[in-house]
Amino acid sequence: MKVKTSISIDNEVWMELKNLALQRGKDISSILKDAIENELYMDLDKSLIKYSRHGKSDLDFDPIKPKSKVSDLVRSMRDDREGRVY
Repeated sequence: MKVKTSISIDNEVWMELKNLALQRGKDISSILKDAIENELYMDLDKSLIKYSRHGKSDLDFDPIKPKSKVSDLVRSMRDDREGRVY
């Protein structure tokens, strides 16, 4: 479910945001959504520890073998995130 909200923002910042959206061929809502998600996920590991029952920092998962060179995967992930707002 989506939530509609209002924000107050300096006019100069708003104009820069509109230009950024135009350059990227996106709407302002998606750029703001990406920026907010990036901000929320920056401290995800700390949040997981804070809200875990036992306060453990270890995450339990089974490692996988990459299908290609790891450097190619890292490069692809970096390139994918390059267009996002931080």
